[in-house]
Amino acid sequence: MGVFQQRDFSVKYTEVSENRWLVSSQLVDQQHDIVTELEIDISTLRVSDANIDFKRFPLEQCLELAEKSKKLIGCSVIHELSQELDQLFSGPYGCPNLRHLFGISGPGFIYVYYPKLLSEGKMKQDEWWKIVGTKLRDDCIAHKMLSEQFEQKNK
Repeated sequence: MGVFQQRDFSVKYTEVSENRWLVSSQLVDQQHDIVTELEIDISTLRVSDANIDFKRFPLEQCLELAEKSKKLIGCSVIHELSQELDQLFSGPYGCPNLRHLFGISGPGFIYVYYPKLLSEGKMKQDEWWKIVGTKLRDDCIAHKMLSEQFEQKNK
């Protein structure tokens, strides 16, 4: 029987102030303990700061990627982040672990932030569905189908 290995990924979303959230993700396995952070400006839904902390890593070359996170500053978490992550962290000069960490935490922010607004009564359900049907229409198959329903309803 093979040796069992485990990789643990976690994401935390913290409201730092009314206009700023901190999104941190972590990967822990036998070779890695990596923490990534994105600071999100709520007024623009853009990254205002980004960091990588290599607590444990397999090769010294991994550290060369630490400053690449700063290139995420200014990216929209809705429309630009995924493509920028592909450019920065995919391929021979990237790191799939960093791509995954930023990729599960940043785009996932909207699925924490908007439901929070709904639960606090700061947004109405129909406003959320309008966002899903317009701004988020190309995020997944369900959103695409909802956007088509939204378009038919509003003709």
